[in-house]
Amino acid sequence: MTAVITSPTLVFIPESELIADYVLSFAVLAFVLFEFYRRYRKAGMQFVPAVRYILKNMRRFVAQIMNYGALHRKNIKNRYAGFMHLMIFYGTLILFICTSLIFLSHDILKTTVGYGILVGDFYLNFEVWANIGGVMLVLGLLMAMWRRLRKKVPLDTITQDFILISVFLLLAIEGFFLGALKIALDRQSFDVYRFVEWPLSYIYAPVGLTGNSGIEFYRGLWMFHVLTAFALAAYLPFSKLSHMFYSAVGIGVHPQKERGELSTPFMLSEAIESGNFDFKVGARNVVDLSYFQKTDAIACTDCGRCERACPAVSAGTDLDPRVVVQNIQRALWNGDAPMIGTVISENAAWSCTTCQACVEECPVLIDPQSYNIEARRTLVMDNKLSKETSTYLNNLGNTQNPFGGSNSDRDKMLEYAPKISAGVDTVYWVGCMGAFDPRYNKTARDVIEILTKGGVSFGLLGSEEKCNGETARRIGEEGRFQELVMQNIETFEKYGIKKIITSCPHCMNTFRNEYPKFGLKAEVVHHSQIIEELMRDEKIRVRKTEETVTLHDPCYLGRINGEFDNTRLILNSTSNLREMEKSREKSFCCGGGGGNYWYKVDTKESISKLRMKQALETKAQTVAVACPFCTAMLEDASRTMDAEKDIRIRDIAEIVKENME
Repeated sequence: MTAVITSPTLVFIPESELIADYVLSFAVLAFVLFEFYRRYRKAGMQFVPAVRYILKNMRRFVAQIMNYGALHRKNIKNRYAGFMHLMIFYGTLILFICTSLIFLSHDILKTTVGYGILVGDFYLNFEVWANIGGVMLVLGLLMAMWRRLRKKVPLDTITQDFILISVFLLLAIEGFFLGALKIALDRQSFDVYRFVEWPLSYIYAPVGLTGNSGIEFYRGLWMFHVLTAFALAAYLPFSKLSHMFYSAVGIGVHPQKERGELSTPFMLSEAIESGNFDFKVGARNVVDLSYFQKTDAIACTDCGRCERACPAVSAGTDLDPRVVVQNIQRALWNGDAPMIGTVISENAAWSCTTCQACVEECPVLIDPQSYNIEARRTLVMDNKLSKETSTYLNNLGNTQNPFGGSNSDRDKMLEYAPKISAGVDTVYWVGCMGAFDPRYNKTARDVIEILTKGGVSFGLLGSEEKCNGETARRIGEEGRFQELVMQNIETFEKYGIKKIITSCPHCMNTFRNEYPKFGLKAEVVHHSQIIEELMRDEKIRVRKTEETVTLHDPCYLGRINGEFDNTRLILNSTSNLREMEKSREKSFCCGGGGGNYWYKVDTKESISKLRMKQALETKAQTVAVACPFCTAMLEDASRTMDAEKDIRIRDIAEIVKENME
């Protein structure tokens, strides 16, 4: 008689033990859910508003969890770690689904309607997938163990990591041996589909585990397996494994905003209109952080990717984004803590270049940079500023530019291009560096010449141009930033500006991603976009040389605004491009962003020198840049390293100008 193809699940387990198992499982589940709820409440987050927010943003909530949780969109960028996480995640998911199907079939359907769903071809597929899930989980866990033992990648490994991996591995292996023993005790021909457990089942007969002795051993192993699983589940909220829940929530509720946009703690225009200036800026304590900043911190898996990508860490400052986020996480579990001194030091707060390498790397969408900004805002409110920072902000207030020179000096650029006038709705934004820095003034003039030769209709604002406040905002002076925003938008509206061309990626980012919130309605482009367009349309022609050039991707042009191709198309048309190891999204900062150009940070080695070393490794003749701060920082590094004879620094506009026919 042909055996019925069906699951013999739990056939050797007495009903009393099954009942005890289910009672205990629901008790553990209730405990775990309550503990997660209690810890969120302790962190100052209310349950009902959170549920309302999720329901209101359900489509985005699900999409983000699918993209960055289920599909591991960021994890897979690192091949080894990505494959490891995929194996563990999907192995666990498959086994969870299999366990749920057993519960549905054996405990619900068989009890209520007399038959289950694990029969026939569906059961055979179930057997195959259960073994596939187990293999994936074991493989992923072994990779995780090897990764931490090998220590090739610096990880903040603690004893708990090895315990968790070992217990998880034990559970997976127990599952295989339980399945194999079940086959040995009740072998069916269709069990061959359990491709791991079938050959493993032949180890039991030689050691006498058959008949009643085998059944008793099976019951003991099954109970040990269940208790191990329950112990791991109960420990879940207190261990690193809790990130499976916390990071899912953090990913799901993470707000959508432009990558280069900072938070807006108040609207100055509304405060002026109402006369109410009673608003909070910065975060004096961890509890003062926003709801989303708290969920971000709680979601941190302590993987260290932000730490390994951070240029401030590489330079030896006391800023470490991983440590900052972990300090906030601990403070939330403990109730509260001061931001300055406990979570982050003053020097660490000023060390951030806002390059967003940490944001790019984080697999669960945390924005570590935002905590540094809140700390800076607090320091500004307390007037804890260095002499250089105070000078910068005072100059900005007195002369509308950080150099402190008369703003009328901007009119000197009108010798090279006309003042904006009626009928012209495109402005070339010269910027503070282009107007006042002698080195970058040459680049600005080259851009003007290229635009003019390409037939672009544009004008300059001259002395009506003011700093757009980008650095002031990133230093933490929100009020000064918004004052400049209102003044500049008024000027744009006066001339009916519809398009802004800028050579500075920081200016481009601020106009493109931050000014619209305050009313700006204009297209914003970087000069690399315009130049590439003029070359493509053959409005300007360039010759290709034999020069070898390497490209430094500016953080605010590339990583933050996704502009990678135009610069490369330009350089491939004029020279032989040789990429640095750290390029595109993984480009290494020049060290000038976030205000670091204007003040000194205590480091073991400057970020600009580290980047210059990477450029020199390519043996290129020229480093191509597309940002005034990158030009200044890399040229300074080149001088101090006595490398000027080996490599030169040129903006892409200068390279085009040199090779223009």
